[in-house]
Amino acid sequence: MGEGIVMSKQELKIYELATSVIYGKLTIDEFALLISKSYRQAQRIVKKVKNKGGNGVKHGNTNRVPANKTSWELEMDILGLLKGKYYDFNLTHFREMILEHEGIRIGRNIVHRIATKYSLVKRPKRRSKVKLHKPRPRLPQEGMLVQFDGSPHVWFGNIYCDLIGGIDDATGEVVGAEFFIGETSLNCMKVMKDIILRKGVPAAFYLDQAGYFGKDDRDQAHTQIGRALQELNCNVILAGSPQAKGKIEKLWNTFQDRLVAELRLFEIKSILQANDYLQNTFISKYNKQFSIVPRIKDSAYRELEVKLDLEQIFCIKEKRKISSSNSFSWKGEKYIVDECRDYRYRTININTHYDGHCSFDILGKIVSIKECARAEHQLCLVPSSIEEVRTAPSPVVLWPVPAGS
Repeated sequence: MGEGIVMSKQELKIYELATSVIYGKLTIDEFALLISKSYRQAQRIVKKVKNKGGNGVKHGNTNRVPANKTSWELEMDILGLLKGKYYDFNLTHFREMILEHEGIRIGRNIVHRIATKYSLVKRPKRRSKVKLHKPRPRLPQEGMLVQFDGSPHVWFGNIYCDLIGGIDDATGEVVGAEFFIGETSLNCMKVMKDIILRKGVPAAFYLDQAGYFGKDDRDQAHTQIGRALQELNCNVILAGSPQAKGKIEKLWNTFQDRLVAELRLFEIKSILQANDYLQNTFISKYNKQFSIVPRIKDSAYRELEVKLDLEQIFCIKEKRKISSSNSFSWKGEKYIVDECRDYRYRTININTHYDGHCSFDILGKIVSIKECARAEHQLCLVPSSIEEVRTAPSPVVLWPVPAGS
């Protein structure tokens, strides 16, 4: 028994009319008019029906597999990767990663069709309607402005930490970024110092109005970061809203989508590992893909002056007045300037560095100090008369007595 032929209603109608032409019941002109085809096309159909029977009205590609059809095996492989290893990747990022790590090159439309078919398209979060802000044009030259900010997020594992970094306004290049526990002044200073060592001193940093950045331009001199950038002759611009520094806000959105997924993929669960991957792999890959060429090719980054010591600039500075006994108090303890030179009545800077150690300088000159024993605190004062010296309990610090007293 032969195999049957499945026809649609339209195909069955054409077949019946074509057989009527073959048996002389209709002319070619009448057949062409009834099926809304040209005379020549009607002739072809009648000829095919004579030779193939019912198959003559079927399209020539019926039951033929398209040359560009995605194989079932490849579709299942893509589905497995989408549901498993790369479940939290957006589709563009997914295509990039499977090409790099799985060696699979596949078209965007194919991936989107498979993901849509199985409801695996990663949808962006819906945002409530907000006031539209006109985008500010990019500055023409790299180094003219670095947008700087921090982003608290659960970046890897279950650790809630801060990613602090900066992006060049002209090129969109990430010029520095690092993970920290807390967005503190010292942590921000470390990233700024790394940017300056790598690229040079930019014309300005664009910051938000966090407490350690200052609330207005007049407040800059009273913040540690404002003081440090002032010493480098680098301007500080404070943004009035998150939209004003939109490039770095958009950068954090991209990082929270792409970087979080990659850190999870490579099972990175510590800050040390995360910083290594971020700085040695992810940032270079991101800059290569997303940064652009500025309108002016010359760089506006300034070379760091040789005489400037970034370790002494990017630190927390506290000032103390040196007393007449060449000593000062700090954190409830008393210290003496351990130098041959007399520094009485001068101001000493106490510098707390990122690694926790402290240094001391007077007018930029590093000095040594030593801590006074508690029993000696009262004995470090300059005697007001010879009688006080004679009656003072031992030990006592004897100061030279002026002649004629």
